[in-house]
Amino acid sequence: MAAKRRIRLEMVDEDGDKVTLIFEGRVTREKLLQLADFVELYGGGEDPERSTLSDNKLTRLARVVEKYFPMSSFTSKDALESYVAEYREQIPHSTVSTYLARLAERGFLERISNSQIIKYRLLREKTLQTSSE
Repeated sequence: MAAKRRIRLEMVDEDGDKVTLIFEGRVTREKLLQLADFVELYGGGEDPERSTLSDNKLTRLARVVEKYFPMSSFTSKDALESYVAEYREQIPHSTVSTYLARLAERGFLERISNSQIIKYRLLREKTLQTSSE
């Protein structure tokens, strides 16, 4: 029986906040892509030196949201239209909805829902508003 692999990743942001991520188990390409998504979302900003490994559709969608909706709420349809306009690449609406839900779970977006419509908003907007009051 093969030994479990263990990967430990520590990140410190510009505020000095530290995040430690420990992964144990079988390492697959899909799991590495998920880790790259997390690192990209946590680290913010675009770095041209970064590996294209993390340049997948989820990461691209996060960039589109930051670019097109920095201070406003939006629907999954709005995000889909902006993604297609930005990358000239089709992506299913169900995929966009799933990715937006993941981004909300990871604390990148705030999910706002009423009985009919689900909207999202960058959480940074809320942070900026409370810090300026």
